[in-house]
Amino acid sequence: MTAVDNNAGELTSFLHLTGRRPLVVVLLAGLAGALGVLLALGDPAQWQARYVVNGQRVADDTLAPAELDIFVEEIATTMRLPIVIGLVEERTGYVEEEDYEITVNQSGSSVALVDVNVVADDPVIAQTVAVETAIAGLEITLDKTRQSLQATVDQLDDAIEQNEIRIAELTSEAGGINPTLAYDNAAQAVLDRRAFLANPPTEEVTDDEGNVTEVQVEEPAPPLAELEATVERLAPLDREFTQLANENTELSLRLSERRASVRDAAGSITALDTERDAPQIIDEVVTEETSRITALLTGLLLFAVPVVLGLIALYWIYDLLRPPTRTTGHDAADIDAHGTLEAASARALPEARITPLVVVDEDDDAQEPAADLDEGLVDSDGNGDGDGDDDGDGDGPSSSANRWGRDASSKAG
Repeated sequence: MTAVDNNAGELTSFLHLTGRRPLVVVLLAGLAGALGVLLALGDPAQWQARYVVNGQRVADDTLAPAELDIFVEEIATTMRLPIVIGLVEERTGYVEEEDYEITVNQSGSSVALVDVNVVADDPVIAQTVAVETAIAGLEITLDKTRQSLQATVDQLDDAIEQNEIRIAELTSEAGGINPTLAYDNAAQAVLDRRAFLANPPTEEVTDDEGNVTEVQVEEPAPPLAELEATVERLAPLDREFTQLANENTELSLRLSERRASVRDAAGSITALDTERDAPQIIDEVVTEETSRITALLTGLLLFAVPVVLGLIALYWIYDLLRPPTRTTGHDAADIDAHGTLEAASARALPEARITPLVVVDEDDDAQEPAADLDEGLVDSDGNGDGDGDDDGDGDGPSSSANRWGRDASSKAG
């Protein structure tokens, strides 16, 4: 007697969905998905406002392309800061994640643009939040830029002032005149004195007796050595003075540019107040209703998937807790695996008829048709009507080449 478990297939099934269970799962999941779609359709429509901020219109004209890229990226980063979100909430009264959702990124089409995308239930809310976010981000960024430029202006002013103090000291050491001019005068005096000594002039001198003689003019004071010492003293003063004068010229040029940049930054900050009515920096791309496909799919999956998983879990728990069903087996007759079968004298193929073979020899004509194979059959016990003995009683021994009725080299049939 053996016992067979009829539930073995269900217990080993991975999802335990057999019989009518898949139909139940499909029906309930479809109803749940339909409910989720209906609820998603009942939600209010959402609107998306897309704006573009052109950072190049507020950037310094002297910025290189790489510097412009950094400046615009700073604008986009500032727009995502909590301080900007707080300013938008203070100015509009709308709270992020409750009234709207916003995404700010540097545009992939141009390094000078910033993309501002706002999604809200009302198109006016989306547009207002996008504009206020852009204005707040630009205000903070431009103010930081203005402060940085102003700090540079102050540093340049200090450097120029220090250079001017040193120039005054050099002028005083040069005798109260321009050190370069003093050096040039001293160098020229040395050259003149050397020329005088190389070819000293003469003059006529009349003695007491009235005789006139020519004598060399004596070297005037100061002597050549003192003149050369003066040149050596004024040379470093001239070099330092020239360096400071050139540096001040460069610093003054940079100072003029930075002051112009500060004025531009301050003007751009002031101009942001007019962006709400007459936009010049913030451009609207489009304000449109968002697609509901994502919401519908979310509602469908949000309701259908838990139902499917819950039913599978219930079926699994049910099959796990249900006691197995057992049935009574049946006795089977014993089989003698060591028995023998008696040989039967019936023909293997009694209905078959074999065409007589024709023996073909290379030298002789076709022989007589072979005897009917039915007559030449030999029983399994050695008795038969035909000459089945292989004792050489024939016309002659047949070679292995033509024993099957065809010579290997002949093509006759």
